[in-house]
Amino acid sequence: MLGERTRELALLLAGDILILIVAYLATPFVRYLQWPDAEQFTQYLEPFILLSMIWIFVFYLAGLYGKHTTFLKKSLLGRLVRTQLINLLVGAVFFFLLPGGSTPQWILSIFMVISLGLLTIWRVYLFPGLTTKTQLKALLLADGVAANELVSEVNSNQERYGYYFARVITAKDIEEDKHLILHLMKFIRDEDIKVIVADLGSPHIEDLLPSIFDHAFMRFNFSFFDFNKVYEETFDRVSCRSLNHDWFLANVSQSRAPFYEASKRIIDVALALMLAVPSLAIFPFVALAIKLEDGGPVFYRTERVGRFNKVIRLYKYRTKNGADSGDKALESKLVDTRIGAFLRKSRIDELPQLINVLRGDLSFIGPRPEMPALAKVYSEQIPFYSTRHFIKPGLSGWAQINEKDAPRGGIDLERTSNKLSYDLFYLKRHSLLLDLQTALRTIVTLLERSGR
Repeated sequence: MLGERTRELALLLAGDILILIVAYLATPFVRYLQWPDAEQFTQYLEPFILLSMIWIFVFYLAGLYGKHTTFLKKSLLGRLVRTQLINLLVGAVFFFLLPGGSTPQWILSIFMVISLGLLTIWRVYLFPGLTTKTQLKALLLADGVAANELVSEVNSNQERYGYYFARVITAKDIEEDKHLILHLMKFIRDEDIKVIVADLGSPHIEDLLPSIFDHAFMRFNFSFFDFNKVYEETFDRVSCRSLNHDWFLANVSQSRAPFYEASKRIIDVALALMLAVPSLAIFPFVALAIKLEDGGPVFYRTERVGRFNKVIRLYKYRTKNGADSGDKALESKLVDTRIGAFLRKSRIDELPQLINVLRGDLSFIGPRPEMPALAKVYSEQIPFYSTRHFIKPGLSGWAQINEKDAPRGGIDLERTSNKLSYDLFYLKRHSLLLDLQTALRTIVTLLERSGR
């Protein structure tokens, strides 16, 4: 499964690199309307090689090498256009910073148009045809919403995953079919099942596994995978409905990673101090805009739940009218001010929280801190919700860059449970590399002006 995905991603990457090379070779011909000489071919060769490496990295940050292809099929062209606009900006800044500060505007613009056209043909039409192949058949022993999500994702994107679920066995099937094991063995043999994914935490399915081992492993050749691990690898989040105390004990403990925590703290302080200078520079303009709109206060203070359930006080530019603290947070309808909508979209409203980062209440990367009143309700109604408070909250997090349907004020159990699944994935796998990936993807989100 993973090997096939790696091969396809390598093919996709090789195709993108080839497109950039072809676009570079074609650009001088289009620019001068004649076959260019050697000097025109090599004039910008070295900077374009370096830029191409940066542009490929931007592709990665924009999700163009992601595992989840459902959204890509629906909005691939739009994502390609937005990514190339970001790359155009990156290229302009890059050439501006070069000695001499000259930007080959026509060359850069023509290159972007040619590469966008070629990338669209490659991504939309050619690549899917190259990856069409015989899919491995899989059997899923699981039920519930998480199982349905996995089946929908995999079976809708067979060319990406290299397999599909030919049949799903639920707890109800096991209860109703007394001869299920015999029927399953016949199905595995007749359909040539090569992959079995099972929810090892389900009592009904756990009882079925010994018979599968006895009947199948000696007669058939297939691979066996744990449902929860497959779910995590597929969606980059944890299935909250599959959580139990064993998961908690295996992945969360009081022991800390001293190197990680010390390194992250040093990075947080250094970045906060670096951003303090531009933040102070734009403060008078932000304050004046807020005052001119309604004459209200520039800042507001609000309480949030920090690490280990400690209540912390955060500072932000005021962007809304209404209450978001105490019990009023459960009912209050916050209304954006006109300038507030812009401040929130650009994340400028959060610049005062650099104070919280320096104080150690927040990190740049971590689960977003929740209001105490909402956290109390969620802790009572969503199993393991308080586990997210084991780690320091952050200005941006894994849930923010992955969850496109985040809760919007008031109590929302379903959306919050989904958001929690990303927070727990981060809690389980947090590292400096994952923090860096989250930070860079946050920047891309801001550049796309799709911030939440």
